[in-house]
Amino acid sequence: MIGLLILVVLALAVGGALAGLMLLDPGYLLISYADATLETSLWFAAGALLALWLALAGLIFLARRLMRSGFRASAWMASRRRQASRQRSLQGAMLLAEGRWREACRALLAPAATQTSLLEYFGAARAANELGDYERRDETLDRARAAIPQAGFVVDLRRAELQQAAAQWQRSVATLTALRKQAPRHPLVLARLFDAYEALGDWDAVAELAPALPEALDAEVRIAVWRTRLTRPKDGTGPAAHASDVWRNMPKALRSEEALLLAYVDVLASHGAEAAAEAALRDGLKRRWAHAWVLRYGEMRADAPRQLAAANGWLKRHPNDPALLLTLGRLAAAAGESSQAKAHFEASQQAEPSAAALTALGCLCVANGEATAANDYFRRALAEGSGADRR
Repeated sequence: MIGLLILVVLALAVGGALAGLMLLDPGYLLISYADATLETSLWFAAGALLALWLALAGLIFLARRLMRSGFRASAWMASRRRQASRQRSLQGAMLLAEGRWREACRALLAPAATQTSLLEYFGAARAANELGDYERRDETLDRARAAIPQAGFVVDLRRAELQQAAAQWQRSVATLTALRKQAPRHPLVLARLFDAYEALGDWDAVAELAPALPEALDAEVRIAVWRTRLTRPKDGTGPAAHASDVWRNMPKALRSEEALLLAYVDVLASHGAEAAAEAALRDGLKRRWAHAWVLRYGEMRADAPRQLAAANGWLKRHPNDPALLLTLGRLAAAAGESSQAKAHFEASQQAEPSAAALTALGCLCVANGEATAANDYFRRALAEGSGADRR
C-alpha cells in the first residue's frame, strides 16, 4: 500500500513537472516531405509517439498470449490422443490375453489419430490367425510392412510364425526361403525352416539344411533325419533300393553311427536283401566294434556257415567278448552245430551273466528235447532279467 502511494506521488510530481514545461514552452515540430508538411507542438508529437508505442506493445503482448494458448491447446490435444492410444492398446492386449480374438482385432486396429504400433499390428494379426481369417491376417501384416518399412524382415518372420501356427507349412517355407536369401545364417529363420521341413516330412531338405545349423541341429537330430530317410522310400522306389541309395549318399562319418547302420540293415533284411544286409553289417564291424552290431549279426540268417566263419575270425581279436560269444552260439545253432552253440552260450554266460544267454540255452535245450534243463534255464533267465531291472 505504501509502495503504491509512493508511485502515485511520483507520478503526480512527474506529471506536474511535465505540465509546467508544456506551459512554459509548448515547443514546435515541423515535418516536411515533398509538398506535404505537418506542424504540431513538440509535446503533442511526443504523446502521439508514446501512444503508438503502447499500442504496438499491446498488440505484441496479445499475439504472444494467443500463440501460447494455441501451443497449450495443441499439446493438450496431442496428450489426449496419446492417452486414447495407450488405452486402446491396453484394451486390445487384455482382450488378446482373454482369447477374445474378434474384439481384440477391432480394438487394436480401431481408427486413431496416432500411428498404430508394430506390436498392435502383430496382436491383430495373431487374433485374425486364431479366427482362421488368414486373408485379414496377411492384410494386417502388409499394412504393418507399409507403415513401418524398416521392420519388413521382422514382419515376415512373424508372418511365417503365424503360418506355422495355422499348419500352413508350405506357405511358411515360401516366406522363410525369401527371408533366408536376406539373412542366410539367421538362427530363427533356420530353426523355423527346420520345423516346416520336419512337419512336411521333407527329410532331404532337412538334411541339406543341417550343415547350416551346427548348434540348433545336434548329432541326435542328424541321426534321426537320416534314419527317417532310410526308412521312407519315395517315388515308387523299392525300400531296399531306396535305403541303398540313401546309404551311398550319406556322409561317411555318419555310417559309423550305431543306430543308422542298424536301421539300414533292418530295411535290407526285412525286404529280401539279407545278403546285402549281412555284408553291410560285416563291413561296419571292420570299421568299428559295437556290441549292438555284433548281436544283430547273430540274428541274421543270410548264410549261417559263412557268418559263423566270419565271427570265429573276430574271436581272435575279441576273446571272451560276451556279445560275440552269444552271436557265435546263435550262428552255430543256425548252422546245426548244437554242441558248439551250447559251449559258446555257456562261455558268454560265464563272461557276463545275462538273461539273453540263459534264454538261448533254454531254446537250445527245447530243440534237443531237454525239457527239464530248458525250464531251469528259462527260470534263471527270468530271475536274471528281474535282477537287472532292479539294478
